[in-house]
Amino acid sequence: MNLGRSDGRYTEEYSSNDPTMGVSVNANTSSLSPYLSINPSYLQQGGGAEFVFPTDQKKTRTWGERMFSGIGSSYVTGLVIGGSWGFYEGLRNPDGKTMKLRINSVLNGCTRRGPFVANSLGVLALMYSTLDYGIGKLRDKEDQYNSIAAAISTGVIFKSTAGVRAIGIAAALGGSLAVMYNYGEKLWAGKGSNVISSPGWA
Repeated sequence: MNLGRSDGRYTEEYSSNDPTMGVSVNANTSSLSPYLSINPSYLQQGGGAEFVFPTDQKKTRTWGERMFSGIGSSYVTGLVIGGSWGFYEGLRNPDGKTMKLRINSVLNGCTRRGPFVANSLGVLALMYSTLDYGIGKLRDKEDQYNSIAAAISTGVIFKSTAGVRAIGIAAALGGSLAVMYNYGEKLWAGKGSNVISSPGWA
């Protein structure tokens, strides 16, 4: 650090040629952050995602983490959808002439449809996460094609006893959902990477 007098005022100049930093720092105090005493432009070098350790960039969630989060969210979603379906059916039941009968009909519909849809979505999530993990291990690669293949295979296995037409519909539906999800994820990631805020500390 060098101190110099210019027009009756002290200025500080920092210089560093430390090879471990990968940059040569030479900035006066006019461009330093008032909070950290560093030049903020050095924090934006390289671009892209930043990690504490370089190995963290290659880390992904394990099969167990993906499976449990997928099953849990799918089961809760199924309860909401099935419960709403049963609630609607219970309200439309023509046999419910009194309030007590209507309430009983609504409760019966919710307890009948809710667990059915929740269990079905939970089984689908278990099959999908297992197939996605297995396909990724076989291909030794993690990309969107694993999820698309896993979604198609899940639809085929889930409707394997319902006939060829049902199998084709389930496979097409699973593949379409996987493609739309991956496409939406790419759009979201691209939109987020373009929105970079830089502090005006000058």
